[in-house]
Amino acid sequence: MTSQSSTLVQSLLSDRFDIIGDIHGEIDALRSLLARLGVDAERGRADRPLVFVGDLIDRGPDSIAVVELVEHLVQGGLAQCVMGNHEFNLLRGKIKQGNGWFIPHEEVREGRHADGWHPIGESERVGFPSRQAAQSERARILSFLATLPVALESKDVRVVHAAWQEEAIQTARQSSSVEAFFQPRGVALPEVDLSGAPTPDEMENPASEIQFHPGLAQLQLAAQNEEPAKVLTSGLEQPIGPNKKPRYLSGKWRILERSPWWLNDHDPRAVVFGHYWRRRPDAQVPGKAEVFEGVGPLDWMGPHKQAFCVDYSVGYRFMARHKGHPIGYHGGLAALRWPERVLIFDDLEQTFQTVR
Repeated sequence: MTSQSSTLVQSLLSDRFDIIGDIHGEIDALRSLLARLGVDAERGRADRPLVFVGDLIDRGPDSIAVVELVEHLVQGGLAQCVMGNHEFNLLRGKIKQGNGWFIPHEEVREGRHADGWHPIGESERVGFPSRQAAQSERARILSFLATLPVALESKDVRVVHAAWQEEAIQTARQSSSVEAFFQPRGVALPEVDLSGAPTPDEMENPASEIQFHPGLAQLQLAAQNEEPAKVLTSGLEQPIGPNKKPRYLSGKWRILERSPWWLNDHDPRAVVFGHYWRRRPDAQVPGKAEVFEGVGPLDWMGPHKQAFCVDYSVGYRFMARHKGHPIGYHGGLAALRWPERVLIFDDLEQTFQTVR
């Protein structure tokens, strides 16, 4: 087995485990799910090991408690965890929607709010009430996040936060540290015509009127798809095209959209990931069509039916609380039990057999 400290692509420690989706600071959901999975963190007991797919933090009420609990489980040998894009952004010191609990967001100008959700068609900003991190907590959190690999694998299973792309995986295998892997690669950006392109401020202002711009889309595509760290933690993207309207999402207008990379993934090993905001079977709102069009809430995907997204949108619970909806309105926190391929949720008694 490869040394766990020498590579960012590490070996799974068991052939039976529970893979837990994106948590986004929802500490109550995590505690409830762990109880359902037979985990006693205080006594260091678990029915089987846990694997976290990243995005432990941001948007929810207590990202600090989530990180502390996951760190305790990892250090106790009960869990492994890969890095998500929210952890990646925190390590880079990037101000993003939802991470004001760690990086104070003081900028508010021209209707642009640096730390809040701005639903399209609504003037009211939805905030993220979260416990604020003290300086000592910030230092410890960064120290733990810097130890996380970007992918896990065995002879049968692969785990990554957003996209398993072999070229990016090979770059991660050859990187000596998180710092080395996250260094910008000096992507050669294409020469494009940017005349008439919206400015960065316009792209971040929800009140802007944004149209698709092919030159800007080319630049954004190169910056995303040619950076291995971004590919693994936030996925592959593609232009929305001139016939689609840009969407305002997570603090900026999007002229790219997520690409269903698993359709071109020809590794027959199962690959489990998060990131894509799936809806669960009892969801009271429609699922996203962007990457899941024609895909059922329990379906495996890809040419070998090898790919499964375990992110069931618990990160939207801040919106459910804001609007006074039942807590499961937008989804829940899920664990995929392997090798049984059964889903267990934090707030549902029923379990679900996934479909291949």
